[in-house]
Amino acid sequence: MTANVPNLKFYNGYEVPIFGLGTWKPESGTITQTIKDAIDVGYRHFDCAHVYGNEKEIGTAIHAKIAEGVVKREDLFITSKLWNTFHRPALVEPAIKQTLADFNLDYIDLYLIHWPFGFKEGKEIFPTSADGKVIITDEDYLDTWKAMENVLSKGLTKNIGVSNFNSEQLSRLLENATVKPVTNQVN
Repeated sequence: MTANVPNLKFYNGYEVPIFGLGTWKPESGTITQTIKDAIDVGYRHFDCAHVYGNEKEIGTAIHAKIAEGVVKREDLFITSKLWNTFHRPALVEPAIKQTLADFNLDYIDLYLIHWPFGFKEGKEIFPTSADGKVIITDEDYLDTWKAMENVLSKGLTKNIGVSNFNSEQLSRLLENATVKPVTNQVN
């Protein structure tokens, strides 16, 4: 039996289930079954991110439940986040396309800028200097946001937003954005 979970409506008319399952740091090897079980009991919103390193396993679970006829793709609301090493505008589209490939989906329901600052580009998730400090770039999140608007216009995501922005950063973004973020997800 599945629960009837209410939705909230974004300013643009899209709806999001008010309860979602976060996918950060599950016990090793358990996320696929966790997602399957969550779908079985009524979860329809899954909060994911590239940095979590488990989007392929989540995609496997989603497609298993679709194949079983438990849900259709449009029943689910999938959130993912642009990681800090992909803030340069030219990297935003390849990053979401990798996320889509990992999930084996045609679109994400909500794509967020995970943090309002970028890290040094490269294969390392947390690139560090010789003294062990994470290397932060001077990439402007306004430029990153313009690239987010571009992936929205291409239909790679249905909604765009931000995560962990403070009020000054959010105000600056709102003053310069063509498309307003639908949310600021704060951890």
